[in-house]
Amino acid sequence: MLTLGIVLVALIFSAALIALFRRLASRLDAEACTPEWLENFSTANYTPMQRLFNEKDFEFLASQPGYRPEIARQLRAERRKVLAGYLQLLTRDFNQLHAIAKLMLVYSHEDRPDFGKALLWQQITFYYAVTAVRCSLALMPLGWTAPDVRKLIQPIESMRLQLQQ
Repeated sequence: MLTLGIVLVALIFSAALIALFRRLASRLDAEACTPEWLENFSTANYTPMQRLFNEKDFEFLASQPGYRPEIARQLRAERRKVLAGYLQLLTRDFNQLHAIAKLMLVYSHEDRPDFGKALLWQQITFYYAVTAVRCSLALMPLGWTAPDVRKLIQPIESMRLQLQQ
């Protein structure tokens, strides 16, 4: 009976993960996948999201007259919403870079199965990192630490550099 429960939980978890990955993969603005977009794309737009949960901000806030703990809780909640918005934009940009890479692979004059495998692995790794950050965001009100978003920016930057070569 216990193994049936474990199998059922594993199936539900797997189905939820697959549904989330499909939802993440569907965020794409196909009309924006142009060479001009690629030339103008920069991960610098995402550097502010790395500072959203900097403890120095909350220490400064706590040192101000009239500070109440609920002010910090409200600020953290607002910053979680901001980070969720950044995640949507980041996922959209990743999907656009990925779509451009797939188009380049399809229209390439030489067969590159290694590049295709690398693209698939990058996609899985990125979606896993986004899922981990979303879970961390959901658990933050329960005392979970702030997510490390640098793991999200690195794959996008490496893909951008690969595409520009």
